[in-house]
Amino acid sequence: MSKRAMGVAAAIISAVVFGMVPLFMKTVIAGGGTTLSGAFYRFALSLPLLFAVIKFKKIPMGITKQEFFKICLVTVFGYGGTAVLLFSSYNFIPTGMSTTIHFVYPVFTILGCIIFLKERVRPLKILCAALCMCGILLFYNGESASSLPGIGLAFLSGITYAFYIIYLKKGGLQEMDTIKLIFYMNSVASVMIFIMALASGSFTVHLTAGTWVVTVVFAAVVSLVGVFGFQLGVKYIGPESAAILSTFEPITSLIIGAVLYDEVFSAKALIGCACILSSVIIVAKMKE
Repeated sequence: MSKRAMGVAAAIISAVVFGMVPLFMKTVIAGGGTTLSGAFYRFALSLPLLFAVIKFKKIPMGITKQEFFKICLVTVFGYGGTAVLLFSSYNFIPTGMSTTIHFVYPVFTILGCIIFLKERVRPLKILCAALCMCGILLFYNGESASSLPGIGLAFLSGITYAFYIIYLKKGGLQEMDTIKLIFYMNSVASVMIFIMALASGSFTVHLTAGTWVVTVVFAAVVSLVGVFGFQLGVKYIGPESAAILSTFEPITSLIIGAVLYDEVFSAKALIGCACILSSVIIVAKMKE
């Protein structure tokens, strides 16, 4: 297999893994868990495997106080915060819709770079941002006010994930070994979500045996296969092509929601999906 073929396959597998997150959360909830406890297990149960990989690769574990502060900042307001917001949105709207709204994060990343980093923007990028916002508005059903909180949570998750991307790029954390960084971010996210779950009374360990198995396996797969697959794709086929292939993530979620949970999408909602995915593809294909 050529390196390009490996890159394409890795990027698609990564996107499919992340696209299955809604299925994981539904499995946890059906097996006796809650949204926050599921989010906690998503991060916490990956730590032993990540630690084993770090020891096997003989990666130094030490970090500076400045690095620790940056990790806490990017996790609370980005990496971990995104998981809490996105998973919580599943309680209000279909999972495929949540994931698709969340996938506006490339557009928010562009806007963040313009506003906070003072980067120059091309008119086509502004058009993509407008197209993306139109897609989000098409999701709202005025007859069902209960959908508004879910849309808002998914929308905010896109903003926090954009912050995560921008801060990793500009905060200096990209110099740290990837596995080591994931280990520390997952550690901080675990503590943060555990406290939130206890405070809200939604933490539980009463899961079925089958649910525990799924939870352990998925926590490991997301932290390793998802992350490394995308990185391999970027390495072999470039960031633009890898980003285009990552649109398999919301598509995977939509398919899972429709096939396994009979989630029905109106023509209006499907047009909204098309608007958002179109904007992401255009942004990904653009040359800087």
